[in-house]
Amino acid sequence: MTVKNILAEYLTSHGFDGLCHPDTECGCGLDDLIGPCEGAQQDCRPAHRIQDPEGDPWYTIAFIDLGRKPTEEEVREYCEKERKRRIS
Repeated sequence: MTVKNILAEYLTSHGFDGLCHPDTECGCGLDDLIGPCEGAQQDCRPAHRIQDPEGDPWYTIAFIDLGRKPTEEEVREYCEKERKRRIS
């Protein structure tokens, strides 16, 4: 068993889809853990994979405190709030 396997099992058993770095919004899925950035960063956190209104998938830690996957309505509200925040 590898660290990658242990991490993937933990994330899966707790309802997460991958990891996300909170400052850079860089994320990776269970099938690509510890890959894109040459290794997990110390600050990466469990994340959910969501789709924004345009259908683009990405990883976020925004729903980590829910203890479950976010609903479509929660994702829509979050994306709208983020869109407004980025515009201002």
